[in-house]
Amino acid sequence: MKIFIIITLVLIVIFFISSCETGYVKRGHNWAWATNDEHFGSRDHWIEGIDNESFKVSKQNKNFGTDRHSAYFQGRRVNHAKSDGFIPLTNDAYGYAKDKFHAFLDTEVILKADPNTFEVLGFPYSRDKNDVYNGTIPMNLSKSEVAAFRVTNEDKMMAGSKTTILLSEFIKFSPEYSWIDSLYPDVKWIILGSSGTAETIGKKFKGINEIK
Repeated sequence: MKIFIIITLVLIVIFFISSCETGYVKRGHNWAWATNDEHFGSRDHWIEGIDNESFKVSKQNKNFGTDRHSAYFQGRRVNHAKSDGFIPLTNDAYGYAKDKFHAFLDTEVILKADPNTFEVLGFPYSRDKNDVYNGTIPMNLSKSEVAAFRVTNEDKMMAGSKTTILLSEFIKFSPEYSWIDSLYPDVKWIILGSSGTAETIGKKFKGINEIK
């Protein structure tokens, strides 16, 4: 009787652990992104357009995966990413990555970024040889300001907060970025970190804005 009770308890624990599984999971022949929260419990989100036979989870960052054609972040296709040469650059939920042609944050292209010289400085900032980027947006700094740029992130609680916003809404408040529409007509969303702080030669920033 005791053995039966022990076996039953073990099976219950195994069932509970498997039901709380998160991340990429294979259900039969199909891959899904599994989430678990207090309101909806465990849910499988089927990945649109995925090639299930060639899909594999990234060893560098398990939020990413690739199939023979594309890359995925938390079950969503990374826009414009090619699986050939795709490399995650972080091992956490700040999904920086690059391929041979672009740098990415989560599912979006970092606009104008050069993947060959791109580096993550600390969310929300990154840098290449030409500019510094807040989220997916270039900050239009000079070469000397780029070289001297330093992340300070004074508000440790809020510095890591991410905002995904429609490009059209962003341009309403930042019309100086209206050029994005013509250069990147298929970009719909951008990502920003409005609470990050940084400094460079004679300038301080909160988010993408210079503090006067």
